[in-house]
Amino acid sequence: MIDLKDAQAFLRLCETSNLTRTATLCNVSPSTLSRTLSKLEKELKTTLCIRDKKGIFITEAGHRFEAFARKTLNDYADLQKELGHNSKSISGIVKIYCSVTASYLFIPRLLNELHLTAPNLEVKLETGDPADALNKLEDPDTDFVISALPNEIPDNIKYVDLVTFPLILIAPKKPLFTTGNDLTQDISGVPFVMPEKGQLRYEVEKYFKTLEAAPHIYSEISGHEAIVSLTALGFGLSVVPRLVYELSPFKNDVVIVKELPWSNFRVALCSLKNRAKDQNIKVINDLAARLAPSFTPDLTRRRGDN
Repeated sequence: MIDLKDAQAFLRLCETSNLTRTATLCNVSPSTLSRTLSKLEKELKTTLCIRDKKGIFITEAGHRFEAFARKTLNDYADLQKELGHNSKSISGIVKIYCSVTASYLFIPRLLNELHLTAPNLEVKLETGDPADALNKLEDPDTDFVISALPNEIPDNIKYVDLVTFPLILIAPKKPLFTTGNDLTQDISGVPFVMPEKGQLRYEVEKYFKTLEAAPHIYSEISGHEAIVSLTALGFGLSVVPRLVYELSPFKNDVVIVKELPWSNFRVALCSLKNRAKDQNIKVINDLAARLAPSFTPDLTRRRGDN
């Protein structure tokens, strides 16, 4: 007989492809999780995953069991709801605002874990300019934002750190401008694609102050992803979060000139402190805190894959 908790553990493994991170999410040791996988394989008389030094690889049989486990857990949650067993459990809708890049990296894992731990809590997602994120919390319909943290964090903001990474100076592989400058040392006079506002604008302006130079602004852009796109087209240099570069479909059309060692771009899940005791808000914050250690290794692996 398959234990539903064992099925949940396997679904987490399918999502993370990492034994250690899955064990952390399940609140067990890696050795305990390994025994759970062995028990499932013995019960099903098949190999669900291949474990080697390169990581976890789900077999065809494993993917079939994944689909079965997901459907079974969904049906079980629906049954509980119909029978009224969840009348006091977590349910409702929470709204999260974030950038497109953040939705690629953070939201899928958050939704997957939320579906396993609080299946009756739904998430409504809105994407937009990350520079507007913290202001979105003024909207009573927005419960969370994923945002870069400013140097001075407002007193009314509760946050859960998700990942910290540097900013990078990038240039187009095929520039539409000419320069005889060594771009690692001197970017004065070179066209620059500037963020329109927000924490990134603040960091870029600080960078130019360290150079004791004023930027030669080609364009001011709303949205970090669009900055990479315009740079890739050859119109100028730019400074972007490494996270945005790593996930950009245009990353192969730009080159990294250098990393800005003084930058410390912190991305966090933010909500209002006066709502921290709300059951739905608390469960999302708790999930984010548990998931946070998994995001940085994912970025490191992504760079290695490329």
